[in-house]
Amino acid sequence: MSRRSGFTLIEVLAVVLITSLLLGATISFYLNLTRQAARASENTREARRAAALIDRVATDLESALLVKKPKEQDALAQPWLFVGESRYSATGPQAGSDQLKFIRRDDPRASDGPASNVEMVAYTLHRSERASDHFELRRWSSPELPERLDLDFPRSDDPASLLVADDLSYFAVRFLDDTGQWHDRWDSTQLVESSQLPRAVEIQVALAPPETASDEEIAEAEPVPYARLVELPMRPLDLEQLLNPKEKDGKGGKGENEGEDGKQRTIGECVDVSKLGISAPGFSESDLATLAAAVNNNAALPFTKAMAEQFAGLAAINPDCL
Repeated sequence: MSRRSGFTLIEVLAVVLITSLLLGATISFYLNLTRQAARASENTREARRAAALIDRVATDLESALLVKKPKEQDALAQPWLFVGESRYSATGPQAGSDQLKFIRRDDPRASDGPASNVEMVAYTLHRSERASDHFELRRWSSPELPERLDLDFPRSDDPASLLVADDLSYFAVRFLDDTGQWHDRWDSTQLVESSQLPRAVEIQVALAPPETASDEEIAEAEPVPYARLVELPMRPLDLEQLLNPKEKDGKGGKGENEGEDGKQRTIGECVDVSKLGISAPGFSESDLATLAAAVNNNAALPFTKAMAEQFAGLAAINPDCL
């Protein structure tokens, strides 16, 4: 009687062990691949959110508008400003301003005249109520400019303050001046940067870890910085130089255009902003829109003879001022 051939117990155990090792390696590889795919997907979403946030701030900054203060005018008597201050960034990983306030102009809309939508905009950073190490960024805007200089930043509970992002590790803006020097803060109302705009700004943001992340992942994770350099194409507008160019002899024409009552006529009395786009050769829509914004907010300046000569023939000029 012959013995039947078969696997011994040791052989069976060896096969089970090898199979278990292969199965464990396969499962481990699959789990690692799944985690890496999830991490890559999260990084992509984070990069897109950071890019969208930077785009929002950059769009406003690229339209920043500043009118230089006339020499004889009180610094507090006009609303034009570009201010960047720091509340949290000074102690954070990136130096810069986290509170911004400036005036911007939208692109002219299609209309009979050069529509000019000028608004005051402010970006403010606040600590998040959900986590002490998270910040939220809010955007405030007002289509009406104040009559006088207002350096106060809006409160977070202001109805016009809208939430832009609520999961930031930090938000900071740096400013590049005309000489190539970087500044952490900017104030166009001060003597150093009086009536000046930065040549460019650098926007820096980092998103906080998601709430679903474990404590270990949060402790190990370093905020990924996202930054962009944004050029400010519009230079400060010198309304006096634009509307009152010097004559050939170097003398201005100030005080030469008076009304019947003997008083100097003002720009507001002599320029009809709604008609600036009619018969205005040599001026682009952007120029006219910027000029309209400046006229609206400097209507009390005197309308001089030099201005009358420069704008003679335009439908926007009151004939009584010519």
